[in-house]
Amino acid sequence: MSFQSHRTGGPLFRLFICACLVLFVIWSAAPILWMIISSVMKQQALIARPIDLSLSNLTLENFLAVMNSAALMGRGIFNSLVVSAFSTAIAIALGAPAAYALARLSVPHGNTIAFIVLATQMLPGIAIAIPLFLLISKLGLIDNVLTLGVVYLSFNLPIVIWILRGFFQAIPPSIERAAAIDGAGVIQTFWYVILPISVPPLTAAAVFAFVEAWNEFFFALILTRQSAQTLPLVIANFAGQYQTVFGQMMAAAAVSVLPVVLLAIVFRNKIIRGFADGMAKG
Repeated sequence: MSFQSHRTGGPLFRLFICACLVLFVIWSAAPILWMIISSVMKQQALIARPIDLSLSNLTLENFLAVMNSAALMGRGIFNSLVVSAFSTAIAIALGAPAAYALARLSVPHGNTIAFIVLATQMLPGIAIAIPLFLLISKLGLIDNVLTLGVVYLSFNLPIVIWILRGFFQAIPPSIERAAAIDGAGVIQTFWYVILPISVPPLTAAAVFAFVEAWNEFFFALILTRQSAQTLPLVIANFAGQYQTVFGQMMAAAAVSVLPVVLLAIVFRNKIIRGFADGMAKG
C-alpha cells in the first residue's frame, strides 16, 4: 500500500466518511425542511394523527396571516435588529482591543483573565435570571430595548474575545516589529496594521454575535413586556392558551430565519476564512 493510500484511507474509510457527512447534513437540514413544509400546510393537516402531508393540504394562508400581523411582526423585527446590532457593535468595539491585549501584550495574569472570560459562559442563564430581573426592575428598565441589548452584550462579548484572541495569537510578530521600526505605537499598530488584516475573523465574530442575539429567547421573555418584544417572542405568541397555530408559527419562523440566512450567504467566505484562521492559528 502506498503512502498516499495509507494517508487518505481505503474505500471503506472514505465511504464511512461520506455516510457520516450525509447523516450530518440530514440531521442539520431536517428542522429547517420541516419548518418550510409546516409553513405551507393547513392547520388540520398538521394536527391530524398521523400528519397528512398530501399536496391537497398545501396553502399560503399561513404567510397571509403573518402578513396580516405586519404591525406586530414589524415591531418584533425592528426590536431584534436594534438589540442585535447594538450588542454586536459594542461587542466588536470592546472585544477586539481586549482580545488583542490578551493575545499580544504583556497583561499581568492574562491567561487567568482569559479563563475567567470563558468561565462566564459556563454559568447557566437561569442562575442569574432572578437577580438580573430584580436589579433591572429596581432601576425601572424593564421592557427597554437598550437594556436587552446590554444584557445580550454580557454574553456576546466573551464569545467575541475568544474568537478573536485565537486569531491575534497567531499573527507573526514580525508584522508588529516592522510597525514599531516605522515608529508606530501599540494603538497605532492595532488600528492601522492589525485590524485591516483581521477583517475575516472580525466578520465571523460579528455574524456569530448577531445570530446569537437575534435568536435569544430566555432573557427577552423575562425582561420585556410588550413594546420591547423581540421576534422570537412574537413568534411564540402564535401559541395560544387553547390552540397552537403551528402553520402560522412556522411561517413566522421562516420569515425570522431569512435575514440570518441572507447574512450568512453574503458573508460566507469571510465567515469560513475567519473561523478557519482562528482554529488553525489559535
